[in-house]
Amino acid sequence: MELLYLVGMIWLILLITFAMCLDTRRPMSTKLKSKYRVKDNSIFRKIIKFKDKEHYPCNYFKILPFYVFLLLAILSLILLFVDIFTNHFITNAVPKEVFIILMLCILGISILYFLVIVIWWEIVDYNEFKFTKEEKEELKQLRKFRKENKKNKR
Repeated sequence: MELLYLVGMIWLILLITFAMCLDTRRPMSTKLKSKYRVKDNSIFRKIIKFKDKEHYPCNYFKILPFYVFLLLAILSLILLFVDIFTNHFITNAVPKEVFIILMLCILGISILYFLVIVIWWEIVDYNEFKFTKEEKEELKQLRKFRKENKKNKR
């Protein structure tokens, strides 16, 4: 039964990674857009035809987890079919604690990966849109100019 839970969890994470590949709601940093973009002649684009959106190109940090979990899902499904057709040989030979530890490790690593990616992108995005000293000084000058114009109009 634990093998079935493991397979189900891997397939659910695969669906979540696929949804994250297609999610374009959050703006991406312009630095990260071009730096980590999946190249047009990449093997990843040849296997599955991911298309770039206008302001949101495919990048390795979203594509690689999908391929990793696709591979894990196929392998786990093969393992499940082998277990079913060999009259539960694998589940009888491997203790259920191994499956539980494997499930927790896969789930923990995937959650940690996606949290780190989201936090990293937010930090880069924040730093990208932060005002520089020159821009701050320019804003101060603009405010002074507006105040002077208001005083002169009265």
